[in-house]
Amino acid sequence: MSSPGAGLGYDATPPFSAPLRFFLSAPLFSAAAGGLLLADPGLLASRWTPGALAIVHLLALGFLLQVMLGALLQILPVVAGASFRAPLRVAGLTHAGLCAGSLALVLGFLTGIPALLQAGGGLLGITLAGFLIAAANAIRHAPGTAAPGQTPRDLRLALGGLLVAAMLGLALTLALTRGWGLPIDFVQQVNLHAGWAMLGWAGILLAATSWVVVPMFHITPAYPVRLTRWWAPLALALLIIWNVGTVSGAPAFALVTGLLLLALAAVFPLATLRQQARTRRSQPDAAFGAFRLAMIALLAGLTALIPATLTDQTHWHVLAGILLLHGGFGGATRAMLYKIVPFLAWLHLTQAGIKAPNVRKLMPEAQARAQLRLHALTLLSLIVAMFIPLAGHLAGALLFVESLWLWWNLASVARIWHKQQAARSAPAAV
Repeated sequence: MSSPGAGLGYDATPPFSAPLRFFLSAPLFSAAAGGLLLADPGLLASRWTPGALAIVHLLALGFLLQVMLGALLQILPVVAGASFRAPLRVAGLTHAGLCAGSLALVLGFLTGIPALLQAGGGLLGITLAGFLIAAANAIRHAPGTAAPGQTPRDLRLALGGLLVAAMLGLALTLALTRGWGLPIDFVQQVNLHAGWAMLGWAGILLAATSWVVVPMFHITPAYPVRLTRWWAPLALALLIIWNVGTVSGAPAFALVTGLLLLALAAVFPLATLRQQARTRRSQPDAAFGAFRLAMIALLAGLTALIPATLTDQTHWHVLAGILLLHGGFGGATRAMLYKIVPFLAWLHLTQAGIKAPNVRKLMPEAQARAQLRLHALTLLSLIVAMFIPLAGHLAGALLFVESLWLWWNLASVARIWHKQQAARSAPAAV
């Protein structure tokens, strides 16, 4: 059996600044979500308040999508052999469009100004279209040197999911501002958009990345071949079937397929927890524990979606959103950032012939552990704030602080990387 990192094309890695800009911007959007909740703790009362929509998109677009697109700039060349033709240009344009579009959309939700919603939706649509075209071009011209396993295929499936989620999001923007929605109920449109964004895009991308990252960084056996071969295609197929049932006006069929979809989605975090239980690490680190908590939060969020599907009680939707967005995907993303960012800094310094500090010196374990503990406390406080509105002040403050702390830790790695590069060029300037 090959090692987890076998077949990865590290020579094809893009300049560190390409993904780094996304990783450093993302925590600032999460901090903005905390600031909104701190200012108005009643935002968690319903999924439909303007403030709640703003927080959801600060976390989903500003944080998660930001990190995921930055990661794809790195993952596609290394894992799928698909190098972007001009990675710095793609990174710069995508980053600028994503930041501006996310801010405009969030301001549109908060102010109710249609022009801002249209500008945000339009910017995001153009930006994602450009990124997807660049990614498709990179994949089309890949020399066929992809890493073994199903990750390259599942990355392509996730990009398809992103395309559908973006199109549904743009349709919702037009429905809100011009009344040009799809010929189905507005709530159903929102649910379809959320389904594609959460599972068709983020869920499949997280799984595709985990097939490689979990065995490599958590020192576990490889995922079962049958799971990696079938989980993503089955999830995508069942997601499409659920969409057909929803759009065709067959509520019983949509309900059954929706529950089956939740059950299938739960297979991935359950399998990951099983892999982690088989780790060869004698003392699992902070990122390991944070990833485990993220898988538990995903399972809890999927469970909360069952009563949310069966009843009209809005608090189940809010609870599921907190558990999935901040606890599950947000937690897994934080855990991966603490592994990937210092590793990339070390890799780029080493490839440049510069003596690089040990990865653990680039990101001291104590710093990561303290911040990730605060993340777990923030998750708990967000859940409490659902039932005790005044606790929203505390939850908002904790989210604000833990997000800035994450930014500081990642920026510290970037500063060391920059300092090492500058130290190498200093003798030449004397």
